[in-house]
Amino acid sequence: MRHLLLNKGLRLLLLTYTVQYYLFTKDLIAQEGYVFENPYKKKEQVSDEKSFTIYFSNHSSKISKSDLVRLQPVADFLNQNRNYCVYIHAHANEGKTTSEDIAISEKRSLEVERFFLIHFVEPNQIRRLFYGNAKSPNKTKEHQALNRRVEIKLQPLP
Repeated sequence: MRHLLLNKGLRLLLLTYTVQYYLFTKDLIAQEGYVFENPYKKKEQVSDEKSFTIYFSNHSSKISKSDLVRLQPVADFLNQNRNYCVYIHAHANEGKTTSEDIAISEKRSLEVERFFLIHFVEPNQIRRLFYGNAKSPNKTKEHQALNRRVEIKLQPLP
């Protein structure tokens, strides 16, 4: 009986691992033009202008797993189209001073740049800009949350 229970548990573990492996190694694009954060939740429509925004937690420069999934097609596109570059516009609102805001926005831009470099994007295809909290309103909690962002824009190389 014990052997049978262990066997069922092992089979369940293997099944769970197989499903998770499949979900996390396959593209999470189920319909053309729509990106899914997980297989059951629609995230947002992909635009033709080749730009989007990723958001960060307070005082953090760590890219979320769902945003890593969104960045991967951008890295693939840049690898296939060496005549394009990515502009990384980083913002922040967390610091008590402007220099602290600039420092955290620089860390966010560096983290996104590091992602692209790890995925073999050429350094000459990456343009980093970081603003601190200079470019957006910073009055309410909602505005502050919107300022914790990096805007990704693809454009042909100048």
